[in-house]
Formats: sequence, C-alpha cells, structure tokens
Amino acid sequence: MRERAVICFLIAAIMLPYGIGYLPFGGEGVAQVFAWGWVAFAIIVLIGNAIQLLYIKRVQETKAVPIKKRISARQKLRG
Repeated sequence: MRERAVICFLIAAIMLPYGIGYLPFGGEGVAQVFAWGWVAFAIIVLIGNAIQLLYIKRVQETKAVPIKKRISARQKLRG
C-alpha cells in the first residue's frame, strides 16, 4: 500500500510542473479559469497523497499485536 501512495505522489508531483508549462494563464475567460482550476486540483492531489503517506506510516506504528482466540466453555469441557 505504501508503494502505491509513493508512486501516486511522484506522478502527481511530476505532472504539476509539466502541465503548468502548457496551461494558458494569460488567456481570457474559460481558458484562464481552466488553468487555475487545474493547478488547484493538482495541488489538492499532492496534499492528499502526502497525507496518505503520513497516515500509512502512523497506522503501521500503532498496529496491535494479535491476541489468542478465547476458548469457549464448551471447548474446555470437551478437553
């Protein structure tokens, strides 16, 4: 799971500067709105992937040790 999060983060991080070169920030109307919207969503994706990486590390540290299954009263009587 951690590898997938790293790959998604790297792809998003590479796409952002690559896409900025092609976006029409100097355009008018819808083109400019699209460019700024694309950048905003790309930043949201980067932040989401970074949070996922941090959360995966935190979950792995707090993982509990499995406990033995409780033996029911019937199993005790059967021997």
